[in-house]
Amino acid sequence: MKGTLHIHPKNPRYFTDDDERAVYLAGSHTWSNLQDMGITDPPPQFDFSAYLDFLQKHNHNFIRLWRWEMPKWRYSLDRPFSFSQPHPWKRTGPGFARDGKPKFNLYEFEESYFSRLRHRVEMAAERGIYVSIMLFEGHCAQFAVQGWEFHPFHPDNNVNGVDGGRLEYYTLNNEAVLALQESYVRKVIDTVNDLDNVLYEICNEAGNYSTEWQYHLIHFIKSYETEKSKQHPVGMTFQYGGEKSGSNANLFNSFADWISPNPEGGYREDPPVNDGRKVVLNDTDHLWGEGGSPQWVWKSFTRGHNPSSWIG
Repeated sequence: MKGTLHIHPKNPRYFTDDDERAVYLAGSHTWSNLQDMGITDPPPQFDFSAYLDFLQKHNHNFIRLWRWEMPKWRYSLDRPFSFSQPHPWKRTGPGFARDGKPKFNLYEFEESYFSRLRHRVEMAAERGIYVSIMLFEGHCAQFAVQGWEFHPFHPDNNVNGVDGGRLEYYTLNNEAVLALQESYVRKVIDTVNDLDNVLYEICNEAGNYSTEWQYHLIHFIKSYETEKSKQHPVGMTFQYGGEKSGSNANLFNSFADWISPNPEGGYREDPPVNDGRKVVLNDTDHLWGEGGSPQWVWKSFTRGHNPSSWIG
């Protein structure tokens, strides 16, 4: 790595770190690679070193570092709860949240979360792996039958009287919530800004209602990083929301440096040739979930896309 990634000046389908060679991103990601996650509380600890060994074995150089917003959730009443930790804010109390643990204080950061974030990005850099830091996660708030009720921004779970409003959390409708979100994003940037292998992803799979909020945060990150020593690519990915899903046009119309599209336009079966408007990370997570084939990888490669695979 010769520096941070930026759009290649001669071939904008790809990133570069020196204005000469194209840096081709290809990788995979899994749900537990930042926060520990599982059906026990506490969840099992994730072996990040073994994960990096796996990536190196398969010559991968890119991951999405997954963010869980809920400390407890389930997608169906006939399934066990899942749990995740740590989270960005301290659980100071007084009082107890709906999961039976001390309430969150949204004005105090949990330093263990951010030290883990930095350490894992550094570990990946030592292996030549780029890391897209997922800042927010919207799928669970939409579709978990029990999820939002445990979110730190649910009014029963914090000591600050803040009500994120479930899906309104991913909009510009609440200035107090937005200010706390921006404070968290600044903290993430402050934690990793000096590292070269960083990209940012605004949010995983929040629906069309999140468009202006995501646009705002793209601008916010770019503006804040102008004051910093380094600037990093910012991405916007498929706004999955069932009937509330966003379009690929939302992604292409954004000021994001890179995008991950949905299946419309053939990205799943017959990817179109990348016209250079964006660096495209063609991610199976947004096309199938767990899917893809060697033929799809080759089609993505020969048509100017950077493939990434979700492995659960």
